[in-house]
Amino acid sequence: MQMVEAVADRGPLTARALSEATGIVLPTTYHLLRTLVHEGYLCRCADGLYGLGGQFASVAQLERRARGLRLIREEMAELSATGRVSVSLGSLRGDEIVVSNFVGHVCAPRFECWSGMVLPGHATAMGKVILARMDPRQRADYLGTHPLQAFTNQTVTAPWRLEAELSDTGLARSDQQYRYGISCAAVSLVSEGKLAALSATFASTRAERFRDRIDELLTAAVDRIAMALQFIGPKT
Repeated sequence: MQMVEAVADRGPLTARALSEATGIVLPTTYHLLRTLVHEGYLCRCADGLYGLGGQFASVAQLERRARGLRLIREEMAELSATGRVSVSLGSLRGDEIVVSNFVGHVCAPRFECWSGMVLPGHATAMGKVILARMDPRQRADYLGTHPLQAFTNQTVTAPWRLEAELSDTGLARSDQQYRYGISCAAVSLVSEGKLAALSATFASTRAERFRDRIDELLTAAVDRIAMALQFIGPKT
C-alpha cells in the first residue's frame, strides 16, 4: 500500500511521481497501479493523475467509525469507574428511545439493559431528557403512541406532572420511577442532529451530594462523547 499512502499524503500524483516517491521501478509501478485502480483503492483522473479511489474511502470510513466507537467505550468505562455507576448511551430512533451502548458496574444495582433495548420516555432520566428536547408537536405525537404506564408507584402517569418534570437545562433525573431501588440521571447531547442522551444508573440510597457529583461527571463526559460521535457519522 505504499502508493496508496503516498497519494493519501501528497494528493493525486503521476505514475512517475509515484515511482520516485516509493522507490518502485516505473514498469512495476504501472502494473501495481492497474491492480489498485481495478480494486478501487486508486482512481485514474482525466489529467492522468492517480487519486484515492472509493474502496480506500470506505476503508477509511470504517477505521474512523471504529476509532469513534473505541473512544466512546473508553469514555463510558471511565465514567462508570469514577462514579461507580452503570452508564448507558441512547437516542431517539424513529419513534422509540433506544439504548446503543451500555457499561455496567458492580456497585450499581443489577438490572436488565442491553444495546437495542427500548426505554420508556416518561419513566427514565434518558427518556425525559430526550422528551424535553422534542418540539411540542413531536412530543405530543410520541406520548400519543406511548401511554404513561406505571412501572412502580413512583412512575409519573399524569401528563401535566410529566410536563412539569421536563426541563430545558439538558439534565434530568428519575428516582425509582422505572425500577424500585434504582435511580438515574441523564444529560442531553448533540449527535448528527439526533436527540440523544448519556445516562448514569445507581442505587436510590446514594446521598444527594453523590448525585450532584454524578451530574458533574455526566456533563464533563458528554462533551467528549459528542466529539467521538463525529467519527461515527449518521448511522449511529
